[in-house]
Amino acid sequence: MKLSRTHVYWLLHTVGWGLLYSLISLVIYQRPVFVATELLYALVLVASTALGAHLLRLLYKQRLAQARISRQVLGLLLGSVLVAATATLILLAFFFLLTLTDYSFPVPPAQRWFVIKTIFSGNFINMLMAMLLWSACYFAVTKVRQLRQTTALLTATQLDALLNQLNPHFLFNVLNNIRALILEDPNKARDMLSVLADMLRYNLDSQANVKVALRDELEVVHHYLALCAIQFEQRLRYEENIPPDCMTLAVPRLLLQLCVENAIKHGISTLPAGGCIQLTASIVDDKLQLRVLNDGQLTSPATARGVGLTNIRQRLALLYQSNASIKLVQQQNVLTEICLPMEPLDESGHC
Repeated sequence: MKLSRTHVYWLLHTVGWGLLYSLISLVIYQRPVFVATELLYALVLVASTALGAHLLRLLYKQRLAQARISRQVLGLLLGSVLVAATATLILLAFFFLLTLTDYSFPVPPAQRWFVIKTIFSGNFINMLMAMLLWSACYFAVTKVRQLRQTTALLTATQLDALLNQLNPHFLFNVLNNIRALILEDPNKARDMLSVLADMLRYNLDSQANVKVALRDELEVVHHYLALCAIQFEQRLRYEENIPPDCMTLAVPRLLLQLCVENAIKHGISTLPAGGCIQLTASIVDDKLQLRVLNDGQLTSPATARGVGLTNIRQRLALLYQSNASIKLVQQQNVLTEICLPMEPLDESGHC
């Protein structure tokens, strides 16, 4: 079971201050004269400081989290001093209350000021050091978390910008083709409008996951090919070989559609007789390998650096860093090969 952030905080908070109390208790045990009451004093001191640290955390989240760095640091420093002083004063109050009972010896009036200075100075310095260490750790963790959130937000923004480039450039051609098809075959025209609607819904869904199952990506590829077939008719042929164990693996949304789109735009559409697109998937060295093979020729090295492939490379870098790759090579036909880490999707559609 995955712990929530709140549970992790309380676990670390309790363990950290518990370790400090254990260390102080060990020092007390090692003294030449052991007094059991000092363990109680240490518990009051550490517990008060731990409570103050928690209250300082709440203050930081409500008032300082969005402030300038200098103000955050100053707030934590002043808060640490205040918490350490307050915890020591609570210890002093507890100490003098205990002297009124049978659990401790009374303090003569002439020695009270000396006792106050001795207790306050030593324990205040110790708790101040503990609070400064706590504040430094908390500040560092907070900044790391904010950096991760900022990086994730930037990545999501970049991915959204890249996905917005993937809206089908052939949209107006498809609409014109469907308009012409209405007179020839109204039933097929209605079917193609439904296919277009499903495809655009998939492309433009802002709430969709960045990664989807391969079977879902294949479905939109089939929609795309059905729409292209209105224009190319028999000139466009498609073959597919996808093993069942690859169907549930994660792929970036719209990845295959863009590859097939490039294959048609730069390959099939340039051939008077048309050609064939072959899509295959396999698992090689614990990676998902996707291959798109299409008839045609690479016209120039610039084709391999086009907008579509640049888009794919950028998305793969954002999603997988250096753990994914894409290459475009001229063999007997043009081959686009993509290697992705194997990431099965759960029922909710997350890796």
